[in-house]
Amino acid sequence: MKYKVLITTSGTGSRLKELTKNKNKALIEINGKPAISYILDYYPEDIEFVITIGYLGEQVQNSLRNLYPKRKFTFVIVDKYEGSGSSLGYSMLVAKEQLQCPFIFHCCDTIVAEKLPSPDRNWTAGFQVEDVSQYRTLNIQKNKITKIDDKGVNNSNYAHIGLVGIKDYESFWKNLEELRKNNPEDQTLNDTFVINKMIVEGKDFYLVKVSRWYDTGNLEALSRTEKLLTK
Repeated sequence: MKYKVLITTSGTGSRLKELTKNKNKALIEINGKPAISYILDYYPEDIEFVITIGYLGEQVQNSLRNLYPKRKFTFVIVDKYEGSGSSLGYSMLVAKEQLQCPFIFHCCDTIVAEKLPSPDRNWTAGFQVEDVSQYRTLNIQKNKITKIDDKGVNNSNYAHIGLVGIKDYESFWKNLEELRKNNPEDQTLNDTFVINKMIVEGKDFYLVKVSRWYDTGNLEALSRTEKLLTK
């Protein structure tokens, strides 16, 4: 089916500390290759990517155009990428007009290995973890997600890894706009709030199990990912 892929690179990557002082988090190299390249190389060549840019956005734009001259990119500038009013949800909302179709949201610090389905239905990727204290988790019944729980809630050991397929894109944008309007300064607003609201309204979300997940979002995870990808 025809769909697009949304990747948000607009944040400051503060969890990577000094590594992102002068470099966008999506361009941090893992074994000589930018982190975002592991994501881009994963998708077919005819897929269009919608990339949000903010913090050191020109780096991302110039690098991707140089590295992938034949790929189709649409870059969307996010004006609020830190401080009051900024959030993942806001960055996603800025890209709304470019995503009036089914799409996959692929967080720029998530690398996976196995083939994912297209967004011909709503789904959320989950990875089994031993310690749920650091992750939002997927509450599941018969392969359907009933709720995405907050960090530390021990109803499931499937972590939400920032990889989502959205078929019902009109519902997604409507709910995200409502959530943002209700609290425009909320810096915690993200995709999980929207998915939970859609589930309450009767939209089905299915679990996609991921057996290998490489996280690059913090220093400890990045170090572990470098070692695993070297293997």
